[in-house]
Amino acid sequence: MSLSRAGPSLRPLCKRCLTAQRRSLPPFIPTRQISTSPSHSRQPTRQQPYAIPSTALLNPSIPRDQAVARAPLQITVNDFDEKPSARPHQIVKLLLQRLPEYIDSPRARRKLNACGLDTKRVNSIQDEWLRKIEDELGEYTSNLNDGEVLEMLSRNGWNGEDLIIALNQGRIITTLESMALRNFLSWTLSLDRKDLINDSLRIHIQSILNITDLTRLPYSSEFLSARSMKRHFHLHIGPTNSGKTYNALKALSKASSGAYAGPLRLLAHEVWERMNLGTVGELDGKGRACNLLTGEERRVVDPDSGLLSCTVEMLPLNGLNGKGFDVAVIDEIQMLGDEQRGGSWTKAVLGLAAKEIHLCGDETTVKLLHNLLEPLGDQITVHKYNRLTPLVVAEESLNADWEKVEKGDCVVTFSRTNIFAVKKMVESTAGKKCAVVYGALPPETRAEQARDFNDEEGLSEVLVASDAVGMGLNLKIKRMIFESLTKFNGKKETPLSLTQIKQIAGRAGRYKTSADSNLITPPDESPATGGLVTTLHKADLPILRELMKRDLPSIPRANLEVPYSNLSELSSLLPSNTTFAGLLEHFSSLVKVPKYTTLSGYEHKLSLADILEPYRDRLSLAEIDLFCFAPVNIRDERARRIFEELIKDFSENGFVDLEDIFKSSRLITQLELVEETLRTLPPLPPVLGIGRKLLTPPIIISSIPMLETLHKSLVLYIWLSFRLEVSFPDRTKAVELKERTEVVLDSCLERLPGLRQRKHAKGERSKEVDRLVRDWRRENVMPNGTRKVEGVPRKGLVWLEKDVAERVRQRKTWRNVRVVDGEDGR
Repeated sequence: MSLSRAGPSLRPLCKRCLTAQRRSLPPFIPTRQISTSPSHSRQPTRQQPYAIPSTALLNPSIPRDQAVARAPLQITVNDFDEKPSARPHQIVKLLLQRLPEYIDSPRARRKLNACGLDTKRVNSIQDEWLRKIEDELGEYTSNLNDGEVLEMLSRNGWNGEDLIIALNQGRIITTLESMALRNFLSWTLSLDRKDLINDSLRIHIQSILNITDLTRLPYSSEFLSARSMKRHFHLHIGPTNSGKTYNALKALSKASSGAYAGPLRLLAHEVWERMNLGTVGELDGKGRACNLLTGEERRVVDPDSGLLSCTVEMLPLNGLNGKGFDVAVIDEIQMLGDEQRGGSWTKAVLGLAAKEIHLCGDETTVKLLHNLLEPLGDQITVHKYNRLTPLVVAEESLNADWEKVEKGDCVVTFSRTNIFAVKKMVESTAGKKCAVVYGALPPETRAEQARDFNDEEGLSEVLVASDAVGMGLNLKIKRMIFESLTKFNGKKETPLSLTQIKQIAGRAGRYKTSADSNLITPPDESPATGGLVTTLHKADLPILRELMKRDLPSIPRANLEVPYSNLSELSSLLPSNTTFAGLLEHFSSLVKVPKYTTLSGYEHKLSLADILEPYRDRLSLAEIDLFCFAPVNIRDERARRIFEELIKDFSENGFVDLEDIFKSSRLITQLELVEETLRTLPPLPPVLGIGRKLLTPPIIISSIPMLETLHKSLVLYIWLSFRLEVSFPDRTKAVELKERTEVVLDSCLERLPGLRQRKHAKGERSKEVDRLVRDWRRENVMPNGTRKVEGVPRKGLVWLEKDVAERVRQRKTWRNVRVVDGEDGR
């Protein structure tokens, strides 16, 4: 169980090691103390409720009464077992049970009405259709084997394999109803009943079925260039830290034209940098000009360069000049199974025009890729890799003792709240400075935190991270520590997936961890002796040990994004009052996808679609579709209000002024307040963990979520400015603010309280260290802990947030003042 799930408090605590709750502690001190004694391990039978800690809220916008404490989840290794697959016989029974209820339901009638079949027609047809289903499927007997049942289902228009997969993944109802709706419409077209369906209606329904039939998508005009060549796929398959991407990039570095496509801007930026510096493969320091293309950034080193590093969503399928690529590398290919983003990987696999395509990922994709690519006539070569360094499960856990955290460790937990709590416990107990990495942080800030942890001269000795550590960063982690094997999914505590556990654990002992001259390594890498993985709690270790032995389950289907052209055509055939959310729902309820694919989830777009709907008459369908793809965290109330303001300005004025959309949120003002506050603070000391505790004003802590929101909203503006350049003219200003926000966020994280004054053994502290600290304090620090400023009395600055706010307000007033009756008469 993770530290605390008691709402938005800044200081959650481990329920397994709970001793007592104290409500009177100052900000950022845990009210439920985490024990450092091995004797306080998890007690599975504990049932007492847990009160909400009375600590400063990390997000003050969330009312305290909405914070609900959650009981710890007790798990066993069986909780991680794959559920047994349904048998085809069960699918037949399910169809016979559900279809009569569905076809008579309001949701089915509403969709059929939108297709042109009114209630009277449906009533006249449905009984005959149901009898047909019973005749076709009712003759099934228990004597048929699974293969025969699947063949019978297919013969009658039902994809049994897809229904079984949908049942295993918990989406059987939507899949079944989609097949049923299409089956009903197809049956209607087969009827020779002029009284029920005239020629005009027949053509209308057939058009809807044709538009929502994506089975020929790989052969569409969009993928014509890819179908015109015989592509050679190289599958680089292996676990984390096995050299897959390294070997793929070697092939790219030799190509006259090529592209690298990764899942994150950080990875695209890293490959871009390494290509230009010549630290890839066999370039031996002789850099090759490579350009960068991401959703929020364009960097052109040479307009005539044939090399490109990009994110998968930005990969040009037909090459830089429309003639395709010689070599392309697509990283983290297992992402094609991702319900939200997987469509971009599937689109690249099906439609990328490149002679040689290198796909890097784990073993979960091999069977699926063969099924997708072999029917297209492409050649496939599989390269299998083993880890370059051993990964070992430790003999012991930390047994809830934070003092056992060592330099080079990474503690993984699964929320921002827990991350700050773990950081405080490690720093205050083990006396080691912690860097932090989690998903809400800007990529640039994550990279800075990682750099501070990796650098031998950096201040951070330990990394505290969320599952964001599993992808996108090269980290010198010696030991990976799971604080928990469960994660809160927004509704309840659930076990991590085996894929998550293995990917996170695999970050230990990265190839760049330490030097070992006995290992032969590629010229641009440094070897490591291996990595350890363990758990915080004793009860989790045997579970982890068993899970690390298991093979990853194969990905059954590749996700497919709805092509905009098909969506646009369908909109013209549905009633004019159909909302965009309704359009998405209608398409997904009728779609027929190619073999071995499934339609990507669209639910995450619905909240954005609801915001856009009031402006439907002023926005084109293409604009609505674009805005529904925009990077907006709709659960963040401030980010939501900024997006609403942005849409309102765009629809009414045709352009969006940056300062206008941020005015009501006061996020830019908050950035200025924090900048002003940081100027009053001394620089960090040369040696941490000693000397007097540093001053950390509350605004440094409370502003972190607001700065994260500001950064994401600025990224949104920049993202839109590359797609609607005329309407979003303040890109330069947005980039400047974004960079300022990244600097301030990094400074705030550096100054989070937690590192205590350590008691050093005799002889441990040198006189040189003492002298450094004395000189630093004499030069930089006032008696009250603020920055020493020339001309300020020795008593120092008195830090008050209202004083800082007043100074910022006065500076703004002066900046905006107009001189009256001046020499020029104005």
